[in-house]
Amino acid sequence: MAEFTLAMRSRRTAKPHPTDRDWPGQSLASMVGRCGANPAFLSDLARVQERIDARIADLQQKCLAGGVCCRFDLTGHRLYLSTGELAILTSEPPPAPGACRKLRCPYQLGSRCMARQRRPLGCRIFFCRIADRASADRIYEQYHHRIRMLHQTHWVPYGYVELTSSIMQLSLGK
Repeated sequence: MAEFTLAMRSRRTAKPHPTDRDWPGQSLASMVGRCGANPAFLSDLARVQERIDARIADLQQKCLAGGVCCRFDLTGHRLYLSTGELAILTSEPPPAPGACRKLRCPYQLGSRCMARQRRPLGCRIFFCRIADRASADRIYEQYHHRIRMLHQTHWVPYGYVELTSSIMQLSLGK
């Protein structure tokens, strides 16, 4: 169905398909709001997240629920996500919004993720101990591409943003 839709939009009479450059000057809050206001997009993104979980399950990895991965200041990494993933994640407010200032995930309480079903791709493929990092990286690239294409298919703004600074921006209404 998506192929037909894309082909139909390529006709001269159809509006051109949006690209990342088609959303200039929009605030992060506006971009996330447009993603969150599109039920078909959210539904398709949820299905992609289910497929990601199934692919990761094939790698036979388990989350040890230690919570170190959510403490970006300690691990030296940052979590990036699309504006659509941010819309899903922030559909419920974080229980610890102040954690962002410390470069920690505001959805972590103790060692528990309070947004497990809404977590973005980067969280879904990250494991403390992973036997096959290359496969996880390929899964990330494959599904990040699919998520990006969903933004285009549903005409919602795509941005690739860092989690903690984005949540701080959203809390300020920017």
